[in-house]
Amino acid sequence: MSHGISRRDFLNGTQVAIGASLLSPWAELFGNVPTVYLPDQSYYPPALTGMRGSHDGSWETMHARVAGQQWNAGPAEEHYDLIVVGAGISGLSAAWFYRQKHPDARILILDNHDDVGGHAKRNEFLIGDQTRIGYGGTEAIDTPSSFGAPAKDLMHQIGIRLDAFHEAYDASIYSSLGLSRGILFDQANFGRQQLAVGYGSLPWEEFAARTPLNEQARKDLIRLQTSNEDYLPGLSLAEKQALMQ
Repeated sequence: MSHGISRRDFLNGTQVAIGASLLSPWAELFGNVPTVYLPDQSYYPPALTGMRGSHDGSWETMHARVAGQQWNAGPAEEHYDLIVVGAGISGLSAAWFYRQKHPDARILILDNHDDVGGHAKRNEFLIGDQTRIGYGGTEAIDTPSSFGAPAKDLMHQIGIRLDAFHEAYDASIYSSLGLSRGILFDQANFGRQQLAVGYGSLPWEEFAARTPLNEQARKDLIRLQTSNEDYLPGLSLAEKQALMQ
């Protein structure tokens, strides 16, 4: 990585143990603690490509539990000062902040996927002798410019330069090429496959006319995007937000 530290170094440096689901015995995989299981040296999730999402191995245990299966975990053999369920950004941040206040704490992070980071994962592609890194959700992280001081401090401490985004990403590339957003309607659900371009840039009436939607669905789409009707009259914005939570 050209900026900051690697995910592996981050985990090793924090002495955080990572655990996974009952089907994936990754407990204590990372960190300076005795390892109960190590995968093959070729095992490296960022090298696994495709829309992986909740991949096989990450959902079977919960489905079995919903179906009524139960397990007897037996007595606890390990003791931790903090157990975090979920190794996404929030879970990793919680472990990071806790360790700042408790440097000697033993922390266990549990996740049912084979990689940490939640949506903020990455894919790595080897092209010739060069490694190309593609984001798996990180690019869409919500408005870093509005982060509070603790979040900005966390980004700085783990080596993430928010300003590097503007150095590496040309935000005007698509518009400069005359490209816009679109929606691909598939044949299975809409009767024919059709790409409707101009989403958000054309007048909504014109965009709706490019879709395979029926007349009523087009009217609903236009109304959804253009109507200013207040469905909760008499309530303040804060009251509406509280009601919808």
